Amino acid sequence: MIDHLLGSLREAIRSGADADERARHLEGVAAIMESHFRFEERRVLPLLDALDPDGVPAAADLYGPLA
Repeated sequence: MIDHLLGSLREAIRSGADADERARHLEGVAAIMESHFRFEERRVLPLLDALDPDGVPAAADLYGPLA
């Protein structure tokens, strides 16, 4: 999906699309990426929450600033 959206953006740039059209393409890419990362976050957070704080290092120690 992202590949398709980026291809459409690339084509818009090559064809000389105006700034508004290029912005719409970028907004589409941003929306898909945000949706994807929210999905990933919903999948990962329960695993991080399940870590035993007494037996396993804190999530921030395992994953750094991403946790």
